[in-house]
Amino acid sequence: MTRICALTRVLKDKLRTLKVCTPVQSIFPQIRSLSVTPGARDTNQGSWLSATPRVCLHDVPTILRAGGLKPNTPVTLTADLTDENGKQFCSHAHYVTDVEGKLDVSVAEAVGGSYNGVFPAGLLTTLSPAPHELPTLRLYRRNPELPWKILIRVLDGHQPRGAQQETLSELELERRLMGPGVRRVQVREGRIRGALYLPPGPGPFPGIVDMFGSVGGIMEFRSAMLASRGFASLALAIFNYDDLPKTTARIELDYFEEAVEYLLSRPEVIPDRCGAVAISKSGDIVFSMGTAFPAVKAVVGISSCTMVFHSKFFYKGKFYGKGVEVPLALMEADETGAVSTDLTYLFDPDNPLMIPVERADDETHFLVAVGDDDPWGFRASIPAFRERMLRNNRRNFETVLYPGTGHIIEPPYGPLIHSSFQRHLPSKVRHEVYDKGVAMKWGGKPKPTCDAQVDLWRRMRAFLMQHVRDESHWYQEYLQERRG
Repeated sequence: MTRICALTRVLKDKLRTLKVCTPVQSIFPQIRSLSVTPGARDTNQGSWLSATPRVCLHDVPTILRAGGLKPNTPVTLTADLTDENGKQFCSHAHYVTDVEGKLDVSVAEAVGGSYNGVFPAGLLTTLSPAPHELPTLRLYRRNPELPWKILIRVLDGHQPRGAQQETLSELELERRLMGPGVRRVQVREGRIRGALYLPPGPGPFPGIVDMFGSVGGIMEFRSAMLASRGFASLALAIFNYDDLPKTTARIELDYFEEAVEYLLSRPEVIPDRCGAVAISKSGDIVFSMGTAFPAVKAVVGISSCTMVFHSKFFYKGKFYGKGVEVPLALMEADETGAVSTDLTYLFDPDNPLMIPVERADDETHFLVAVGDDDPWGFRASIPAFRERMLRNNRRNFETVLYPGTGHIIEPPYGPLIHSSFQRHLPSKVRHEVYDKGVAMKWGGKPKPTCDAQVDLWRRMRAFLMQHVRDESHWYQEYLQERRG
């Protein structure tokens, strides 16, 4: 008994130093009778659950493993979390243990549940509103300073989504959107409204203006993640935030030029150029920024419209461009009530409403990324964009079309957003059903969407580093001075 107590104390001290969840046998092989996983609660004698890593940045993959279970037996893995508003999200997958009573999601096939096949990140990608919640809730972290805490359970047998019966083991993942030392600066300078995320240290860092679409308000999680990877990222509000306009009916490009000037004036930021990232509606803004603003040298458009969309643009007091108007009457609802309409017909290189991206200077580069399962038809924007650029002998761009991927492409291991509620529909054509917003359908399949997230995150960061930092004349002189 004395020996067991002493070993227990040593074990506890050892576990406090661990940063990942590891089966006890790998730490103390001589203790065969104990089967408790660091960070996991064993609710069934002998079973264990591990996560490698258990605590990490959100763009890092986590591998789940379980053991001490009955051989060749059905089990269910579940994931549950609660957001800042108390809304619950969950996912589940059915597996069968191997001949040793173990389960490793990096090689095991899910045979049912929220996904099928070998899909290590499946529980994260398929997190969606719990059965008792509204199906159009969008899962995202409103305050990136708070990590996601996700409860993972192993259940006995194949159980339905939302079930929590017969729990064999459980642990909590902690996935952080902000790395150590990342700083958030609230921005309310002149007309600019947003939040600046800075990496640790004095810099200089490549600067990015980061925007989302017609959801309105401000979304900061992508900027927090970019700052965790070395970028000074300004999460910029476009409308329906603070004292900004309530709609996108009129867009003043001067506002975005002021945002660029603010970003480049920061002492932590490389001052001679920046990038701009956008998804969906705000794509028309960043394409216009890359065309009209000399300091914007790298533009990333994710599922973005290459035409002004449902807005009138003004710049320096003059009319800049009028957008297409899609009548709500053309929208069709699916079985869940989420609406969409195929806009393929709009994407024509000869369409006079297309933003004249070919006028951007040679040092301005464009990255256009779209999913081919986008129900809004934005996949057609790529051939139209390419043809317009090539007609004008422009090669300063790259495009990527992701199979099986819908309209919303988040940073890695974010949830697949099948649909979400949009409160603002910037259309002249109103309908009493849509006056307070509507559920929008986004499309996409789980595994292809996750693969697209990982690839685009890598591709986008490399693109921005090259064209904002590495090709900056100021930054190259700065490096030479430091070496000299």
